[in-house]
Amino acid sequence: MPLTTKGKKIMKSMKKQYGKNEGEKVFYSSRNKGTIKGVERAHKGKTMMGKGKKPGFIVMIALDAKKKKKK
Repeated sequence: MPLTTKGKKIMKSMKKQYGKNEGEKVFYSSRNKGTIKGVERAHKGKTMMGKGKKPGFIVMIALDAKKKKKK
């Protein structure tokens, strides 16, 4: 998944601290555990939940409506 600016910054510092391979392992383990959040951009059709964000189901309904219009 593509990283946000925050994610790139954290990844860079972890690679510097732990080395290239170990830094990536630590970064992705921390992300999976939930220690660091907001480091990945949402894919098309998905949303990142947070302040000022619409719930995912509303966005999915809107995307489905656009697909139906194209057909």
